[in-house]
Amino acid sequence: MQVLQIQHVIYRNNKVEAMKILKSNILIGAVMAVASFATAAQAQDSLQKAYQSSNVKNALVNVCKEETNKGKKLTAAEVSKYCTCAVNADGKLTNDQKWQIQSAINQKKSPSTLAFVKKQNEELKTCFGPQLVTKLQKLTQEAQAAQAAQKKS
Repeated sequence: MQVLQIQHVIYRNNKVEAMKILKSNILIGAVMAVASFATAAQAQDSLQKAYQSSNVKNALVNVCKEETNKGKKLTAAEVSKYCTCAVNADGKLTNDQKWQIQSAINQKKSPSTLAFVKKQNEELKTCFGPQLVTKLQKLTQEAQAAQAAQKKS
């Protein structure tokens, strides 16, 4: 169990790093725009607690909600929809697919070019619905503009 927790934390940390690379990936872009993880240690602690739950999936959704709410960019209903869709999509990834994502990152390539990532993004768009997709895209653009402004100064 501990190995699984550590692997998930490593995967989550890598996914956070991937946010910088995957600007075209709606899930990653949306997370970058709405979630404001205070520290990696706090996120890790929350994930460890989730893995100790009798309902891990539900606990992961709740961690997502807590972290996403910190951004104060989405309504409660939008956060719930976003987190449910995101955790479900994440749960469908196989270890092999996670390794492919990490390999692409290690090669300085965008994982958004991988066929299964493209498919997952389309499934996420369907799950989110057009209104939430539009809002997430707007928030992503705002976050990217703010990030670009910070780099210039």
